[in-house]
Amino acid sequence: MKQSEHREKPIKRRRVQRNRRAEDRKIVIMWAKRIAVAVMVMLLLGQAYRLVAIYQEKQHIEQQLQELQQKNDELEQEKAKLQDPKNIENVAREQLGLVKPGEVPYVK
Repeated sequence: MKQSEHREKPIKRRRVQRNRRAEDRKIVIMWAKRIAVAVMVMLLLGQAYRLVAIYQEKQHIEQQLQELQQKNDELEQEKAKLQDPKNIENVAREQLGLVKPGEVPYVK
């Protein structure tokens, strides 16, 4: 009976070693999964931060575009006003003191 007991001990040791190895593998796999998930979360957060920054920049640029379009409209109106012959004549008379031929200049 001692021989059979002797044979059972190595078998039990092998089973215990296999079980430990399997448990060790499971633990390593579990930690690898956790690390992979953590890395993915970090990458997603980085992308989300970039997306928010790009969105804010887009909003800022759209605001600048609206302001520039408004300024452009104002300048177009001023250009049209300055090209009006009546306005040109008024500026020439009031600011430059010019007169039409045959008129007598009046100085204030």
